Parts: sequence; structure tokens; C-alpha cells
Amino acid sequence: MGKRNKRPLKPKRVAADEAYSYGSIELSRFGNKVLFTSHRSESAHAALMDKLATKYPLLVEEIDQLVNRITSAVSVLPPSQLMQRAWWAFFMISRDVTVEADVGQEQAIALRMIDYVQSVIAATPRGMPEKTDLSEQDWVALRKAVAELYQILNLTYPACYTAYLKKTEPAYSPDMDELLVRTQLQWCNVRGDYYQVHQVSVLLDLLRPQSALIEAAYGISAERLVAELEKIWHALTFGIHNAAVTLDRARTETMAEVQSMIEQGQDVVAENSVPELIRLAAQKLGHEEALDSAVGMLFGMDLFDVGKMTSLPVGFLDDFSWEPGQETEFLAAGEMRGWPLRIQPIFRRPFLKLDGTYYCFDLHSLFDNFFRQMEKRIFQRSEQEKQTWISNRKDISESLPVQYFSRLLPGAQVLRELYYPLQAGEGKAKTWYEADCAIAYDDLLFIIEVKAGAFTYTSPANDLPAYVSSLQALLGAPGKQGQRFLTYLESATEVEVYDAKHNPVGTLRRGDFRSKIICTITLDPFTELAARAQHLSKVGIDAGDVATWPISLADLCVYADVFEGPLDFLHFVEQRMRAANSGKLDLDDELDHLGLYLEHNNYALHADDIAKIGGTPRFHGYRSAVDRYYAARLRDHAEATPPAQAVPARLRQIIDFLSATAQPHRSRIASYLLDLDGAWREDLSRYIDEELLAISDRGRCLPISSYGNVRMTVFISIANAVETTHEKAVEHAQTVMIVAGEVDRELVELTYEGDAVQVVKMTHITLVGLSAESHDRLAASAAHLKERRLARSALELGKIGRNDLCPCGSGKKFKRCCMS
Repeated sequence: MGKRNKRPLKPKRVAADEAYSYGSIELSRFGNKVLFTSHRSESAHAALMDKLATKYPLLVEEIDQLVNRITSAVSVLPPSQLMQRAWWAFFMISRDVTVEADVGQEQAIALRMIDYVQSVIAATPRGMPEKTDLSEQDWVALRKAVAELYQILNLTYPACYTAYLKKTEPAYSPDMDELLVRTQLQWCNVRGDYYQVHQVSVLLDLLRPQSALIEAAYGISAERLVAELEKIWHALTFGIHNAAVTLDRARTETMAEVQSMIEQGQDVVAENSVPELIRLAAQKLGHEEALDSAVGMLFGMDLFDVGKMTSLPVGFLDDFSWEPGQETEFLAAGEMRGWPLRIQPIFRRPFLKLDGTYYCFDLHSLFDNFFRQMEKRIFQRSEQEKQTWISNRKDISESLPVQYFSRLLPGAQVLRELYYPLQAGEGKAKTWYEADCAIAYDDLLFIIEVKAGAFTYTSPANDLPAYVSSLQALLGAPGKQGQRFLTYLESATEVEVYDAKHNPVGTLRRGDFRSKIICTITLDPFTELAARAQHLSKVGIDAGDVATWPISLADLCVYADVFEGPLDFLHFVEQRMRAANSGKLDLDDELDHLGLYLEHNNYALHADDIAKIGGTPRFHGYRSAVDRYYAARLRDHAEATPPAQAVPARLRQIIDFLSATAQPHRSRIASYLLDLDGAWREDLSRYIDEELLAISDRGRCLPISSYGNVRMTVFISIANAVETTHEKAVEHAQTVMIVAGEVDRELVELTYEGDAVQVVKMTHITLVGLSAESHDRLAASAAHLKERRLARSALELGKIGRNDLCPCGSGKKFKRCCMS
């Protein structure tokens, strides 16, 4: 294993794969990383901002006119045909898209033609004269107007509004403005809180404890309600495919029967036309109902007809449906009338009621908002039911994360609803505080704080302070609560934790934990904000002085599916916390952290190196491997393979062995080995393979050592055959340290029985505490080792170059080491 550092000493300047420039703006792409650089002068920038600020009032008028055009068109177009056309357009353009990064403007607008247009239908009174058919001209004109509206809101409007604020608002804050722009873009465009495979199961988990309240309101249990909603999910996810298969199979068998009837010369052939023969044949084969259903799905409205798909109560459907023009707030007079930046009607009620029939066209709006909308309905019934719901919600919100962590960390020690006494301030008496949960696994401790409260439902365009307040409540406050428990843990060598009655329930020793992670968990996914929690202090979000890991229940669902074992997950968490302290990472999605980890391992270090090339790095599309996995799971669960880092077989064997044991500090060993980059991992795996083949014939182990940032010595033993004592391995590692002039080193000892690893041991080696006699003996061994290495290098490689690394292992150039 040659010398290879975990990072280069200096970043190499490489050429971009693609480079674009437009005026003073320059974009450079390095793989899937994009660097943005602006060369605009201050005076040119000031002139541009003045121009944009002047344009802002005119742009508002333009948006208002677009909304008027859209509402006027929608008011006279047939709603059922409009929504059917919108759904099919989206289906056709997006059916082959499996990753979020591949969603382009066409796919995005196609989805807006469902959710935004349905909202407009719900809010717009019917006009006159109504059209009975949706013409191609009508469709194209409406789509063009919607596309133009969203293009302005996503591109031109944020720039103009920012310029206008800077010019007119004395207390203008660029940080608050950045938050506003981000949240508005997310509000308008981001849909799908959960992957589709999780939508139904998670909703059931959340609603099951509320079953009695739901049944009192609608006469249907939570289990049955979710089962009925699952029918809608199944129809809009698989309905087209299933209908096409059914139609093709029934058509083939029916036509074969017709052919048989003709060939047999049956009397019915002469008495009936071909269409009547087809009907008779389908009736004889029992395909009539299947054919009608498939035709209704493919060519009619049955695919969206909630009444035909489900047996949901009418009272429930009425509460969760809008009739055309029924909703009165979206188009009410005032700022942003009808803009997508208002609360859209489809967010509050996912169904559309047309001529007495209930339809569902959008699964995102159904499942993203359903739990909170059901919650609001229960809150409106009575104060008693509201408090019961809140109590049930608290219980399930605290138990679900534990379930997911238990899947990720089997056998972990879980302490829930902990109480502890801590001095409230200098000179003050001790106060009892509560921590939601502590989860200990090996030498890592998770301090879990769960927030079940809803993230603000108001639009950021109308009430940005509400967004900041929500962020403080769901990110800042629990972060400080977790830090308070960490303060208690650090206050003594050993602390007791208590139950609600202040009875001791457990003991925690601070020295038992190599790492302590504060993890804040929310029911509502807002990963686009939580993923950049370390940057939110700029807008007043105070989560304390210790970095926290804010995630949602949706993120935990993914992690519980993806990671192969507990030690892989813990290594990711350690890298995730390094990223939380990085000033170079500014991601818009928690799962981009996962994607970056899978590809780059120590991705915070990778971001630092990229930033040194120049410009501002933006990382995009890294969650694509996760997207592909869930797309595969949606098609065929058996064939779906979770994304994972490339871990060579021998290293995988060691990690899995450690995961299956209760060996103390196993996570530290696994973390150290998984910290190695891809080339290091391959070298180590290859060394183990080669040594296992040669060691028995040789009768002794030839240890391998690495230098630089990876200071590691590896010994292999064969149980009951070729074994190296721990003392001898330590002495060799210390000798290597003297040769290299190191202060410490990791010694890894592996024992195999046949091809299976039986013992994995890692020891941190130093020279501290050695006697003078021992040090002299090791120095003599080091000199002998250097001589052997020089001789072997000369024999195998010939003459050593002056600027080559010295073969002795010191890490220095030959001319500055053993050449003299």
C-alpha cells in the first residue's frame, strides 16, 4: 500500500467540462458541480438594480393581467375536460422521468396545469357562455399563459422585487430577502413530501392513533379511510398500465372467440353485426365488465372518479372537495389576487366536485396536505377533540422516530421522556427539564428532540415573519433543548436521568460516548430549509452553539431503507455533522447530503476543495441515485437495490462482522475504515486477499503500513495457524512511527478462520510513556527497518531518484532523508 493522502495538500486547478458566459455572468460545469461567477462592476450592478426596481410595479400589473386571462379562460372551459387533458399531458411528458434532476420546465408546467388550474377552477365562478368542448386552441392558449405566469414568478419577479425592496425599504436585509426568495420558489414549485412508496404507510402511522376522532367525525375508521385513499393512490399510479394490460388481454381473447364463432359457422354470426359479435363474445368470456372499466379508465373519467374507486362517505368528500367557484379567498381582492403565491385551494381540499361527482387529479396535493387538513377539521369540532388529537399526535410523533432509529440501530439503548435537573442560571436553583429521547448505540449518543407542531401554513409572500417563527419553533427551540441536555450530560462524569415522577431510570457516562449528536425531528417535511440550518442564524434562528442535525420523518423513512447496517448509518451521520459545520455547503435538500456522501464520502472536505478552485459551488442532482431506487421500488420491490458507497468485498466483510457484534468501540473502527477513500479501500481489500493466500505458506504476516494523513498499520493472523501477538504488532507499529517521525498511528489487527474474519481490533498507538530503554530498542529496530526497506527498494526498483519519496517510509523526499 503506497503513500496516499486522504486529501491533496493543494487543490489542483482543472479545466471545466463546459463553460458558458453571458455578459458579465460566467457558469462553469465540473461534472455535476456548477460554479457561478459574476464579473459585473459595482456601477453596472447598481444600474441594473435601478432598472429592475423601476420595472417592478409594471411586472405586478403584468402578472395580474395574466391571472385575469387565466381565470377568464377557465371560467368558460369545461372543467372535466380541462383537468382530464391536463392529467394526460402530465402523464405523457413525465412517465419516463425517474429522478428529480431530470424534471425540466415542460414537466414542471405540466404539473402546474393540474394543481394551479384546479385551484383556479375551485375559485372561479362559472362564466358565460360556457363552452361544451375544450378545443386545441383553448388548451394551447391556457397552457401558454400558465407557463408565462410561472416563468415570471420563478425568474423575473424575484429579481425585480429584490431590487425594489433595496430601493424602498430602509431596513432592507439581504439575508431575509434571500430567505423570502427561497421560500417563495419552494412554495410555488416543490411538491411531494414523501416518496410514493411511503405516502400511504406513513399516513396510516400518523392517523391510526386518531381513529376514534376520525370515526366520530366521518363514520369511518382511520384504517379504512387510508385503505380507501390507497385505492386512489393505486389508480393514479398504476391505473393506466393496468387498464391497458386488461384491455389488451381482454381484446385478444375476445377477438379469438369471435374468430372461433365465425369459423364454427354459429348461427349467431349471421344474425349479428361485428360489434354485436364482439359484445357477445366478451359477455361469454366474462370480459364485459373488465372491458368497460378499462375503457372508462383510458378514455373516460373513471381514472379520477373517487366515487367509483372508493366507498368514502359523502360527508367526508364534501369536506375535502371544492365545487367550481366555491372557494372565495384565492381570488379575493387584494395583493397577489390569484397568484400561486397565495394559499391555493387545492392545498386545503384535494378533490374537485363536478356535477355531483368527486374527482382526484393530483396525488401530491392529496398526500402532502391531508394529515394537517384532517387535523384542522377535528380542531373545528370541539376543544376537547382538539386537545385529544394534540395528545395523540405527541405520542405518535415521539414513537415513530424511535421505530425508525430502532431499524437503523438494532439493539440500541432507548431512553424516552427523560427528565433531568439543571441549574437555570448562575445563582439560580435547579430546574427540572425534559428531553424527548436519548438513543445510545456503541459509543455514539443521539439526543432526540421531536416537534409535532405544524410548520406555518401561510404563504411566505404574505407572512415571512410566520416562516421565521416556525423555523425558530421547529429548528431553533428543539436545538437549544438538545444542547441543554448535552450541558447536563457534560456537567459530571456520570449523570442520572429520571422519569416524569423524578424516579431514576438510567445512568449515562459522558466518557462512554465518542460522539454526541443533537437530532431535531419534525412531522412536517421542510427539508429545503432544514438542510441549510447552519445558515439560518443570519435570519435570527438560534439553535444554540452546537451544530444540530434537523431532519423530518420523511428523511428518516429514506435512511431506514437505504443503509445496509448500523455502522454505515453512523458513519454517514458523522460526515453529516461535519457538513453541518462547513461554510462551503449550502444544499436545498437533506437527501442531497445523502447523495453527496454516497459519491464523495467526506463531502464537506470535497466542498472545501471545490470552493478553492474559485467561484461559488452549487451541488445539484446528487439525490438522483435515491430517486432511481424508489422509482425501481415503485415498479418492482424485489429488483430494487438501495444506493450505496462502493465498498470492496473484504472491507464490507469487516464492517458487516462488526455490525453483527456487540464489540465496544466497533463504530470507531468502522468509521476509521470507511473514512478511507475509494483507492485506499481497494488497496486494503487487495492486501487482505493477497496476504490470506500467502501467509500460510510463508509462515508469518508481512504487515502493511501507510503514511501521511492515513497512518495505519495492518496485521493479519490465521487462527490457530499463523498468529502475531498484540505486543509484537504494537512494537512494529511504534517502530514505523519512529521511522516516519509520527506522534500517533492506528494499529488494525485482523484474525481470519478460513475466509471468514473472526476478530477485528484497532488500537491507537503512541510513544507516550515509553521508558528510555524501550525507546532506544525501538530506535534500533527503526534503523534496521529503514535499511531493509532501502535495500528492497533498490533491488526491486533500481536507482532511487533525488525527488522520489524515500522508500524508508518517512514521507520525506529521498534527498532530504536517506540519500545523505
